[in-house]
Amino acid sequence: METSFYLLLIIAHLGVFDVLYFHIYKCKLHLRPECQREVFWHVCRHLIYALQFIWVANFRFHGAALAFLLLLYACDVFVAWADVWEENASRKAQGGLPRGEYFMHVVLSVLVGLYMMATFQTVWSDRHLATAIVYSPPQIPFILQVYMTAMGFIAFMNFFYDLYKWLNFQPKNVEVNA
Repeated sequence: METSFYLLLIIAHLGVFDVLYFHIYKCKLHLRPECQREVFWHVCRHLIYALQFIWVANFRFHGAALAFLLLLYACDVFVAWADVWEENASRKAQGGLPRGEYFMHVVLSVLVGLYMMATFQTVWSDRHLATAIVYSPPQIPFILQVYMTAMGFIAFMNFFYDLYKWLNFQPKNVEVNA
């Protein structure tokens, strides 16, 4: 799981940059009424990645428990697809996605594909084991395990905070940074 761990760590940092710079600072998606469906998919992504950060840093799924991972990754793919589907309509008033954000999404998509492939290659043999979820962190420095676990808890907090903001959205006048 070491390869999966390090790929997810890279994905997480690029994703944070994407959210902070493009979604919040440059495009102000959270303030725009026309972007609220896209923001919903981003909120969902917080929950999906919170779960991934915690499990990749700490656990192995064996036997039938691998169905939980399959479901989690299927949700990740669905949310990514729904987000891409929504972006054209959501960003139309802004002239579409900024080029840098589009490029970031391409890079992230490739990395997520590699991450999922590495994970499936690693856990494939675990399907023969007795059904269980076991504490089995990858062979990584302990501080990185703690770091990614903390990222998972922070992502959970962001999920609940952003869900609250999304549910209580009030439109405002927005000026986009060029």
